[in-house]
Amino acid sequence: MGDAVGRYTAPDLPPDEPVEVGRYLDAFKRSKWLIVGIVASLAAAVLIISLLLPKTYRATSKIALVQSPNSLSASDAPSTQRGLATMRVLLTTRELLRASVKSGLQGETVDSLRSKVHATVDQDANVINIVATDDTARGAAAIANTVAAKFLDRQHRAQQQELKRIRAVLEKQLVDLQASVTPLNQAEVGSQIAAVRQQLTDLELNANNGSALQLAERAEAPSSPSSPRPIRNAIFALFAGLFIAALVVLARAQLRPRVTSARELSRLLDLPVMVEVPFVRRRFGYSPNTLSAVEYEAYQTLQASLRTQLPPDRQRTVLITSALQGEGKTEVTAALGLVLAQAGQRTWLVSADMRWPRLHELFDVAQTPGLSEVLAGTRQGRESAVSELVARKGARENGGRLHVLASGQKPPDPAQLLAGDALDEFFDGIKESEHDYVLLDGPPLLGLVDSQVLAQRVDGVIIVCRPDRLTSENAVDMRELLQRLRAPALGLVIIGARSAPARSYGS
Repeated sequence: MGDAVGRYTAPDLPPDEPVEVGRYLDAFKRSKWLIVGIVASLAAAVLIISLLLPKTYRATSKIALVQSPNSLSASDAPSTQRGLATMRVLLTTRELLRASVKSGLQGETVDSLRSKVHATVDQDANVINIVATDDTARGAAAIANTVAAKFLDRQHRAQQQELKRIRAVLEKQLVDLQASVTPLNQAEVGSQIAAVRQQLTDLELNANNGSALQLAERAEAPSSPSSPRPIRNAIFALFAGLFIAALVVLARAQLRPRVTSARELSRLLDLPVMVEVPFVRRRFGYSPNTLSAVEYEAYQTLQASLRTQLPPDRQRTVLITSALQGEGKTEVTAALGLVLAQAGQRTWLVSADMRWPRLHELFDVAQTPGLSEVLAGTRQGRESAVSELVARKGARENGGRLHVLASGQKPPDPAQLLAGDALDEFFDGIKESEHDYVLLDGPPLLGLVDSQVLAQRVDGVIIVCRPDRLTSENAVDMRELLQRLRAPALGLVIIGARSAPARSYGS
């Protein structure tokens, strides 16, 4: 057993999972407008509320304890602090507040003063602060000064009464000592009489020195309200909004994690990345004729990859789609068609997205007649509808190598229009044309049957993806759908890559 124990080795602990800093940074970038909205809304709401709230002014008068009165009969720090604490309580008693109201505070009651007056003690300086609040600056100063004056007056009268009582006691004691003098105790009683007389002298000095409490500073009317403070509150709300927005973004990133990179998306979809189209900011919108240099190189790589996988030894039909709406599939269709035509390939662009058509806008062609009219005419027995429409369509550019077929008028039910023999006849008709590539701009795959029908009739499917818009669940659903349809997926086109070079994995 000892050998077994000696040979035992602890199991290797799993490595710590790295913190996905990039993922969270991307989440903040994607949610920048949400963050701005939360911060701006909260700061604006706090600012407006602060401006609408009634203004409150605060004034402070100060009373200083310059020496300990005889009533305290102690000069040690604990006794002084106890005395200051007692005075702080006395400043807010109903008797003092009632006397302050009678002293000329118009419109005030004892209850209203109790909510407007409070006292604090500055123990380091033996100072009592009388703080008063009111809806006017003069009112706050008047309340603080009146309460301070009334308190000092009551304390002075109380001190005078205390001194008078002590003087009476000492004078009586002096009379009694003088009456008790005899030849036998003359020396002893004489010293006691001298001590009592010294106490009377000290008492007179204290009385001449005045009260131990003095008004150190009168309250002045403040120039600005103490509350609300709109600017300060708005700044606090700004930081609070940033904190709340950060929590919201992080919570969304945890609850709905998004794909963080092209590599992760390729792994989830089990498809190669054909090209990454870099992110380019545009001031005047997108146009296939105004591609930047890095975008043009990316689409050149894409068309070379497409021609490698589907060489133009015969006509090739390719569906360009995406998982969700707004990922850039129409832009990819337009740009890919343009570079194919420039490479000498006769290309036909078909706007098969009859729900959200945009291809006709990019090439500035009429939306009608288009695909919907072709399918409707084919269903009615006009088999020559495709050839007639192509014959009427003029070439857009590149020596007649690029044609565009718009979506046509939006049908009430695009899925029903694509169902049945009409779509098969449409594909049979385009095979008779002399185009090398037919690129179909299809609607999104997830949740719609339109592109699913098209994906089963083409030679290849290109999936356009924007990782910042896709969740892991979307990617998994997309993979399962492609497997179920047995669609000939060629690869992925990643839109919005931040890196400049475009990489090709499919060529």
